[in-house]
Amino acid sequence: MTGRTGTVPAGFLAAASGLQLLLTPAARVDYERAVERTRYQFVIGNTKPFDEVYPRSVFEKRVQSELAEEKVLQKAFGLSVTPKLLLGEFQRIEKTTKAPEQWEAIKSALGNDRRLIEEVFCRPLLVDRALRGKFAFDQKIHAGPHQKAREARAEFLAGKAPRGVSVLLLRRAAQPSPTTDELLGEAKKDSDLPRVIQPPKKERETGPVSVDPELAAVLEKELRRPGDVTTILEERDQFRVFRLLAVTKEAWRVEAVVYPKVDFDAWLKRARTSP
Repeated sequence: MTGRTGTVPAGFLAAASGLQLLLTPAARVDYERAVERTRYQFVIGNTKPFDEVYPRSVFEKRVQSELAEEKVLQKAFGLSVTPKLLLGEFQRIEKTTKAPEQWEAIKSALGNDRRLIEEVFCRPLLVDRALRGKFAFDQKIHAGPHQKAREARAEFLAGKAPRGVSVLLLRRAAQPSPTTDELLGEAKKDSDLPRVIQPPKKERETGPVSVDPELAAVLEKELRRPGDVTTILEERDQFRVFRLLAVTKEAWRVEAVVYPKVDFDAWLKRARTSP
């Protein structure tokens, strides 16, 4: 529905209530292809014709996947995308986009129709972000690796060395402040994901490595004397536990165990096919 004329764009189906408009799958393919064609104009070195790089079959598969993901979001977590959420996503992009020219071109490709932009461009973003966010911290899905982390922590507390333990040297001082370009890059890549503790890098021969300030704060609180064991630290993609071996003013020397969480793509494939 356009704000100016109140007409219904081709490919829209009015719901029974008359208050909601839905895109047919075929129309969604056409609109998403139009958006990608517009974005392709901003790709440096795009010498190949768009239709050669992006045949219609690419968008048919993409739309099929997007619709399936939305069903999984509803079935697995009881979440639905509402008009309020769509509007919020549209407004978020309006305010925070780092590519205003491309965003204006995308809106133009969809007739500057806010409802259509929300449906074609904003809905897939919302569904993917919500699905990944709920998946990442769902206790049932990741019960297996969490149990392994619990067992490893119990072994640490008993003075034993769990299987797969490694030794890390972590710098106690906070990381240097990131540059403006680094901050903008991170914000663009992951602006709406919940904050989680980031894993430290592997120990290097040159000495201790810096850790995320959030993790450093946890270690300062929980690792005071050799033998101290942390709680289970849950991150977006793994669980970890540390035991302190030694501490100086500069660094912690720790034993660490890491248990990866269930792989998202593998879980989604099963969820899409389950009854």
